[in-house]
Amino acid sequence: MKRPLFQPRAAARLLLAAGLVFLVATSAAATTLFVKPSAEVPLRRGQGKDYKIVAVLQDGTPVQLLETVEPWARVRLESGKEGWILKRYLSSEPPLREQLARLRKEKDALAEKCRQTGQRLQDLTGANAQTEKELTACLIERDRARAALQALQKDTADVVQTKKNLADARLRLKQLQSRLAAVQAENSSLKKNSRLKWFLSGGGVLLLGWLIGLVTGRSRKRRSSLL
Repeated sequence: MKRPLFQPRAAARLLLAAGLVFLVATSAAATTLFVKPSAEVPLRRGQGKDYKIVAVLQDGTPVQLLETVEPWARVRLESGKEGWILKRYLSSEPPLREQLARLRKEKDALAEKCRQTGQRLQDLTGANAQTEKELTACLIERDRARAALQALQKDTADVVQTKKNLADARLRLKQLQSRLAAVQAENSSLKKNSRLKWFLSGGGVLLLGWLIGLVTGRSRKRRSSLL
């Protein structure tokens, strides 16, 4: 059994697929353009001057390009209205007033940025001056600390030498005290010996005198008896 050459369902599917492809292509090709400087540009229902004018576009009017059929272009306005316009009246460059406004805005932004940069530079200059002042103070304090450290090291060396001299003096004093004690003991012993010698000398003198007296007395008695 042969199938019929024309199948409604298959045709409907093909038409649906073709429509989807067309919509996708149309959406992908849609871009925003601007009307070139001119007095007035008519937007018509179809491709030709015989079609009705649906709108009059002014200089710089933004439109969305939907498709092109030389020398015409189908566009859509921001209001959603669609129509055909000669392609030569379209441009990708925005109108001069918008460019001027954008340039002025950029200029204002740059001026503000320059002002902020100048203020920041002024702040940094002040901070730098303060930092240099603090650095100078730190260097002075460092030099003072270094001088104090050197003096402390010198004083420490002097203290060490003084302690050594004091220890030597104490040792010398101890030696001298020991020597003095020995000398005092020797002197005391000598004094005792001297006293003993004097005592003995005195006793000897007395004894000698007594003996002499005794001998002399006897001698006188003998002479008297002889007379």
